[in-house]
Amino acid sequence: MNSYIRALAVSLLMIPVLAIIGATQTNAVTLEVMNPSGEIPPPPFHAPSSRISNLDGKKVGIYWIGKAGGDNFWNGVEELLNERFPKVQTVRYEGPFDLGDARAAELAREVDTMFYGVGD
Repeated sequence: MNSYIRALAVSLLMIPVLAIIGATQTNAVTLEVMNPSGEIPPPPFHAPSSRISNLDGKKVGIYWIGKAGGDNFWNGVEELLNERFPKVQTVRYEGPFDLGDARAAELAREVDTMFYGVGD
């Protein structure tokens, strides 16, 4: 126990000595704090397409990425669409998450509007 008290007393006596030595040093250190998230410009903004006022008689695409259970969801959506808009024609598509510009343009030519579903 005495050795712990002696070590504590020596440590307390060293604090003023270390403070004086530190105050007399002339080498200053400058730290520059950086933002870890970086400065990334936002992606270009694309306004949403105009809405279709009525789906009756329209061709509606339903795009699904193949996640388990998604087929049940899209079957329900298609059923509700057919109940509410009896003249609607649905076209089902399945593929990867990222359509790519060429595939998106192709689908846009085939249908009047699109439901695109992803998720977990």
